[in-house]
Amino acid sequence: MSRLPSFHRRTGLALLAGTTSLALLGCASMTPEQCKVADWYQVGLQDGREGERPQDKLGDYAKDCAEVGVRPDGARYQAGWNAGIRDFCTPYSGWREGTQGRSYKSGACRGQMGEWPFEQALRNGLEVHRTEQSLRNHDSEIRRLERRLQDKETPERERREIRDRLRWLDYEQSRLRRLLADQERMAPR
Repeated sequence: MSRLPSFHRRTGLALLAGTTSLALLGCASMTPEQCKVADWYQVGLQDGREGERPQDKLGDYAKDCAEVGVRPDGARYQAGWNAGIRDFCTPYSGWREGTQGRSYKSGACRGQMGEWPFEQALRNGLEVHRTEQSLRNHDSEIRRLERRLQDKETPERERREIRDRLRWLDYEQSRLRRLLADQERMAPR
């Protein structure tokens, strides 16, 4: 930043400080008021049901609650988390996480009784998510090409290329829809 004029350096630093402040605000996991009345078993239970990592969450709570002199009850939290993670580590949760494109919870059930069915359903759900994303991308491309085709300024040679591309996209959309139907049959029952 030293080569920028001082105004730009100050503006850049102010923007960086503001962005950092906003990011830190977004990290707060528990308010001081919540810390004072927290039932740590229930907090752990909820985090387990959401597939959160207990080490990360408990560390966040410890930081948040230190401001008001509250220490999380780690044993009660862990007991709640152990009960909650059983609700999360199911094929249904894996499928839901996958179809929503949330692969970051793939390790949440490691070492848990439902690990394998959860992971399999997550992978299947992620395939559905990717296929749906491809369908959306192709739809967007089709709309863009159709607008270009309707433009009177588009040369005839380019129109032929657009029509060829549209035919290919139409075929690809049909293939993806069949694939999606097959993939959706993998949903947990």
